[in-house]
Amino acid sequence: MRSRLTTRLLAAAALAAGLGLPGCGDEARYDQTICVLIDESGTYADQKHEVVRILKREVLPSMEPGDTLLVIRIDGESYEKDNVETLVTLDPRPSRANQQKFALAQKLDAFARRSKRSSHTDIPGAMMLGGEYLKELASGSQVMLIFSDMEEDLAPGTERTLSEDEFDGIFIVAMNVKRLGRDNADPKVYRNRLASWERRVLDAGSSGWKTFMDSSKLAAYLGEIRSG
Repeated sequence: MRSRLTTRLLAAAALAAGLGLPGCGDEARYDQTICVLIDESGTYADQKHEVVRILKREVLPSMEPGDTLLVIRIDGESYEKDNVETLVTLDPRPSRANQQKFALAQKLDAFARRSKRSSHTDIPGAMMLGGEYLKELASGSQVMLIFSDMEEDLAPGTERTLSEDEFDGIFIVAMNVKRLGRDNADPKVYRNRLASWERRVLDAGSSGWKTFMDSSKLAAYLGEIRSG
């Protein structure tokens, strides 16, 4: 009798434990997609070598097997698939992932050497294109890094309207925002420009907005986003 009762109690306990852990079969995703937007317009086109240096020093080393790097150019018509410079997901095998990182570094160097310069600056178009890729990739964490002076200058006839969920689940970071001549004359112009972008991306559903002048803080921030 005692044996049968013990067996029943153990069976009931096991069932209760199973019912009490409805999500135990679901695994959290720790892969990360980093979408990088690089301005090729105006005076910021001269910053490409510095941008690539930051990517090679702070971003590539922080990437883990399974992570994805997406690089998009900001020019006069940025909402074009042709503006995608590279889209690479690192192999799960660490040795192969390291080879891919080396190839990415070489590709970024080649990009920096190009002297292309656009006369207009379609920042929201590049952001919209990047947002669509990020939603499709659906990685565990998603971040968009924007290297630009954040001065929007759309070509005549170009319209850009961000939807309320345009950047859902995406952290957005403005990196090394270059100060323009009038910013030095009146710093309030620079600060107002960044504040305007912050309101704009948060209204479009972004998970957060940050600006970094010190690129050495970037790797730690990417790790913070990954861990949730």
